[in-house]
Amino acid sequence: MDLLAARSLPYMTRRNYVIEMQHLLLWGMLAGLVEGTVSAVIVSKTFDAGNLLITVVQATPAFANLVSLVWGALLVGRPKLRVLTLLAAGCILATASVGMTPPTPAAGWLFAAQIALSRAFMSGVVTSRASLWNRNYPASHRGRITARLQLVRALTGLPVIIGTGLLFDFQPLSYRWLYPLVAALGAAGILWMQRSHVRGERRMLALAQNSADRAMDDADRIEPFTLGSLMSPRMLLSRMAETLLADPRFARYCTAQMCIGCANLMAMPVNTIVLTKVLKLSYTASNLQTDILPRIAMLLMLPLWANLFDRVGVLRFRVLNSLCWSGSMLFCGAGALLAHQVGDAPGIFPVAVGIYAVGRIIDGLAQGGGAIAWNIGHLHFARDERADLYMGVHVSLTGLRGLVAPFAGALLYHYIDWLVFVVAFASATTGMVLFRRLARDERRATRRSA
Repeated sequence: MDLLAARSLPYMTRRNYVIEMQHLLLWGMLAGLVEGTVSAVIVSKTFDAGNLLITVVQATPAFANLVSLVWGALLVGRPKLRVLTLLAAGCILATASVGMTPPTPAAGWLFAAQIALSRAFMSGVVTSRASLWNRNYPASHRGRITARLQLVRALTGLPVIIGTGLLFDFQPLSYRWLYPLVAALGAAGILWMQRSHVRGERRMLALAQNSADRAMDDADRIEPFTLGSLMSPRMLLSRMAETLLADPRFARYCTAQMCIGCANLMAMPVNTIVLTKVLKLSYTASNLQTDILPRIAMLLMLPLWANLFDRVGVLRFRVLNSLCWSGSMLFCGAGALLAHQVGDAPGIFPVAVGIYAVGRIIDGLAQGGGAIAWNIGHLHFARDERADLYMGVHVSLTGLRGLVAPFAGALLYHYIDWLVFVVAFASATTGMVLFRRLARDERRATRRSA
C-alpha cells in the first residue's frame, strides 16, 4: 500500500485501488500495443500501406468508440465488473487473432479490421472502468486516483511500445507472435481484476428489479435497456439526443470537446504520414515521435494535472488543458512545413525532426490532462446510474468525430499540405473559448444561487 500511495486515500477505497493498480500492470501492456499510433506505424512499414489505410488504422481508437453508447446502455442496471470482463475478453481475442494475419500488402486491411475490433471492445472496457470509478472512488479524490491509475497504465505500455519499435526494426514480421503474447498478459490482468468488488452494487441491482422501490428511491433512475433495444441504432441515437437536449450544460461541454477532439484527430494521421513517408524515419524513431515522447511527457505531468483537477474542477481545468492542444498544433505544423523542404535542403532534416519532437512533447502534456478529464469529466454533470449513459454519450461522440476528423485531416493534407495544422489550431482554440464561456457561466450561476 505504501508503494502505491494507498494509505493517503479514504479507507474504504484502498482495497479496490490496490487491486486495480495490480491489474493495470498487465492490462496496460495490451492497451499500449493496440493504440492507433503503434499500429499505424506497423501498417505503414510492414504492410506498405497507403495514406488511406494509415488513416484508417490511426483513426480506429477514436471511431471504435461509436459503439460506446451500446456499452453505456448495456451497463445500466447490470453488474459492472461482469460486463467489463466480457468486453475485455472480446478485446483479448481480437488482439490475439492478429498473429494469424498473413504478411501480404492486401492483408493490411485485415490487420486494420482486427485492430478496429479490438479497439471497439477496448472502448467498452474504458466505459465500464469509468462506471467502476464512479461507484468505488469518492469525488474528492477521484482526480488523483484516476491520474495514478492512468500513470500505471501508460507506464506499463511504454516498454511494449519501445520494444515493438526495436523488434520490428530487426524483424518486421514479429507481429505474428507479439500480439498473441501481449493478449495473454492482458487476460492474466483481467483474471486478477476479479478480486475487486463494486460498492453499493447489490443495492443498485435490487432496486433495478423492483420498480416501486426504484421510483421511491430516485425519480431520475433510468430503466435498464433490453438486449434487443441495444441492437437498434434508432433507439440508441434517440436516447443520445434526449440526454443532450435534457442537459444543455452537458451538451455545451460535449460541443467544446468536439472542437478539441477534432483538432487532435485531424493531426494524428498527418503526423504519421509525415514521419514515416516524408521524413522516412525508422520504426523506432517513428514510435519515438508518435507515442514515446508524448507518453513520457504525459507521465511527468499527470500528478500536476491531478492536483489541479481536484482543486479547480473540470471546466477551468479544460480551459488550461486546451492551451496545450493549441500549442501542439503550432509546433507540429512548423515541423511539417520544414519536413516538406528537406528534399531541397537536406540540412533542414534535424531541425524538422527537432521541432516535431517539441510539438509531440506538448501533445503529451495535453494528453496528461486529457487522460483525467476525458475519463471522469462527465461525472461533473451526471450522477448515480445516469453516469453510465453520460459516459456512453460522451465516448460515442468521440467515435463520431473519429469517423470524420482523421479522414478530413488526411484529405486536407492532400490538398493543402502543412496548412491542415492551421485548421486544427483554429478548432482547438475554438474549443478553449467554449470551455471558458461554460466555466464563466457556471461561476455566475453558483454566485446567484448562493
